[in-house]
Amino acid sequence: MLGWSAAESASLLGVSVAAVNSALQRARATLKQHLPRHRLDWAPGSEPSEKERALLQLYMDAMEHGDAAAMIELLREDALCAMPPSPRWYVGREAVVASWVEGGFGSDSYGHLKCLTTRVNGQPAVACYLRRPGDSEYRPLVIDVLRIEDRKFAEITAFPLEPLLEALGLPQTL
Repeated sequence: MLGWSAAESASLLGVSVAAVNSALQRARATLKQHLPRHRLDWAPGSEPSEKERALLQLYMDAMEHGDAAAMIELLREDALCAMPPSPRWYVGREAVVASWVEGGFGSDSYGHLKCLTTRVNGQPAVACYLRRPGDSEYRPLVIDVLRIEDRKFAEITAFPLEPLLEALGLPQTL
């Protein structure tokens, strides 16, 4: 990925060249299972359509109301969610939303979310700010980079929002 040879990568990682080649083969197979066939399919090249904007609004409404059932309905059955740098991926809409609920989504003790739409790498994204109980301001929480397929959300990649605020022109607080 970085343009390094297998020998250079092996030296850096302190493993054998065979181990690097084997890891690369496994990584390619995994990516092939989870990514669209053609690189041009990875992200839309234009602004969201009216239907996609309406879908984004439903996503934000479900987030802001902590509505797990509504969120499940917005996701494809085979939805994928990743939260880098965590190595864990959640596959399937129930598993995705269950992981959020386990983290506090929808509970009064978690706080209240407020969302803004934006774009990241040509894809629609939702910036989520959290107002914790007892706090007066909404503070940056996460940005969900979204892939829409068949009028549902097929993929969510969530990143910590705070380091991206300036680059995306988003406010520090709401």
